[in-house]
Amino acid sequence: MGKEKGVVMDTNLKREVEIPKTEVIDQSFDWLYFTGALRAALELRLWEKVAAGLNTPGKLADKEGWDKKGAQVLLDVICHIKLLSKDGEQYALVPESEMYLMPDKPTYKGEMLLNEFHWEADGKLAESIRTGKRPVSYDVTKPNVTQLWMADYSSSWVYPESMAEIDDHLWDSLEVKAREGLRVLDLACGPAPRSLSLARRHPGVRLTWLDWKDILKTAMKVAGELGVSRQVTVLTGDLWQVALDQESFDLAFLGNLTHFFSPEDNIRLFQKVFAALAPSGLIVVRSVARPESSLGVSADLWLYAASAGGGAYGFKDYQAMLEKAGFTDITDIEQVPIRARKP
Repeated sequence: MGKEKGVVMDTNLKREVEIPKTEVIDQSFDWLYFTGALRAALELRLWEKVAAGLNTPGKLADKEGWDKKGAQVLLDVICHIKLLSKDGEQYALVPESEMYLMPDKPTYKGEMLLNEFHWEADGKLAESIRTGKRPVSYDVTKPNVTQLWMADYSSSWVYPESMAEIDDHLWDSLEVKAREGLRVLDLACGPAPRSLSLARRHPGVRLTWLDWKDILKTAMKVAGELGVSRQVTVLTGDLWQVALDQESFDLAFLGNLTHFFSPEDNIRLFQKVFAALAPSGLIVVRSVARPESSLGVSADLWLYAASAGGGAYGFKDYQAMLEKAGFTDITDIEQVPIRARKP
């Protein structure tokens, strides 16, 4: 028998052992319940209804026919995860839900969140880890997930001005100066906020973007709104299939890209970029780094599930890959991004 609270006699070890607290396990239950609540709220379009004035459990029950108790507990959980606020008996949207969870907003991420509930193919992650067969559910490098990326980067293309400070810091940290005749290749560019920043700094900067058709259409719309569309050339299609002119660029930017590929594929990609860069040209790699936090750990797991060979790599990994592709002067700038030079 235990002589004090939290201590019991282990008959196998023949000594007293302390009973660990269940806090971590309890938190895991909370994560599961919160995820279920978020999914239900999205399927019920909860934020849209609250914004329309159905901002109490009673109003939702009367108008929508919902169970009043169910509506109450759902509203309270969504408040707890800080996607609604509460004042007395009434609930209201918070800035995050107003921006990202209202279906009529171009920044709406609800469909993306609903898709991500199936990121591990409804329980097949274990089988994938057991066999090594991946991706588990969908492959983020394929064109059929274009809309996911559009949603993920929505604030970049809807409000490009919001990225200005981040973009300026990036190029300043890399010691890259916008100048007349600077030729920039932006691979898998998305809404291209980073390279657009260089074009806005100097009218003589020339950008070449490579991505899928629908993404480039949106990126060009942003370029037009910023008044730099004449500085942009687009290459449409698959990253691996589209040919790049040899020694035609001074700078290549690879943002949020290389973590989707295996080291072998990254070496092949770096070799392709190497050939496209002029002598002394720079490659800049901005990617998910090897995890140092809970966010990094979850990103690494998602990369395992959502790509055929990707993962989060550290600086030494990138250094080895870039060296094999022929690059030198490889520098880690504040952990990310990484800069290297073609001799």
